[in-house]
Amino acid sequence: MFAHMPIIREIIYGVAHYGADPGELCQRSGIRLDDLNDSEARLEFESAAMVWDYAVDLTGNKLLGLHLGERSTPLILGMIGHLMQSSPSLLEAFKAVSKFGEVATDMFRYDMKVAGTRCMLEYQPAAIWTKLYPESARHATEQAMSGTLHVFQLLGGKNIYPLKAEFSHQRKQPLQEYERVFGCPLTFGTKANQLLFEKHQLDQKVLSHDRSIYLRFERILQDLQSSMRKEKKLPELVEQIILSEFKGQTPPIAVMASRLNMTVRSFQRKLSEEGVVYRDFSFRIRMTIAEKLLKNDQQSIRHVARVLGYSEASAFTRARKSWKSAKGLMNHS
Repeated sequence: MFAHMPIIREIIYGVAHYGADPGELCQRSGIRLDDLNDSEARLEFESAAMVWDYAVDLTGNKLLGLHLGERSTPLILGMIGHLMQSSPSLLEAFKAVSKFGEVATDMFRYDMKVAGTRCMLEYQPAAIWTKLYPESARHATEQAMSGTLHVFQLLGGKNIYPLKAEFSHQRKQPLQEYERVFGCPLTFGTKANQLLFEKHQLDQKVLSHDRSIYLRFERILQDLQSSMRKEKKLPELVEQIILSEFKGQTPPIAVMASRLNMTVRSFQRKLSEEGVVYRDFSFRIRMTIAEKLLKNDQQSIRHVARVLGYSEASAFTRARKSWKSAKGLMNHS
């Protein structure tokens, strides 16, 4: 998993507005300042997630994501931003993000649902991110949601506010800042992160719409997305989809096969060629999350058990032993 450099660059340069030194943030994050100028560079998952923790520590701003979103531009998403700027409407601009978002990062997923006169925009950090670095994931989510409103204002030339905003995390103080940014009723601790709009709000024309440029960038992104997917082995792609789209829960095999535009038989055959059985993904993902959590000395067995859904630490300990046994068998098969 990764985040491309324009996303990281916006965080690093953004902290200067709150009195922090971007150079120190780069140093803590293991990033060279010269790397910030390479839009094709990528930062691997754990380093990208930790950038938020370091940024909050340096600025002391507990609502840093919310505030940085107010300064976001479409170019935080690189070429996707160019596609947004040339889109015919705000609705099509967000569709571009939901369709090609994985080109910029596979740590975060955007989605859109249109029903009648209403349109729901959804924001979902990967399950492993929310479990390993919950505060980092919260800041990224709030940046994406408040950033959407700022980008819409830049693209359409006027402010628009949602009918309601919902956040899966618990509210951080002060509430007044959320009310100021979103200008609508707010709910926290929900099942998903969402902004609800009247569809006509998002039918607003993008001021810089250019059909030829739009078609050009759409073709470029389609080719890039296809190339990136081909680079990934099937088990890696399946694990990414489970973590980003299914919140870490392994769906029925027919659902996953359909998501990959395959028949169940074809999907099983391709996995078999990689030496993988689909039913193993559930335990593989839980084991990955558990081992990463346990690397952190501050995380107790009891805490890890609770994160993974075990009512008792002893049940998690027994499950972990069985995972290790299963892993040993897999490695010798």
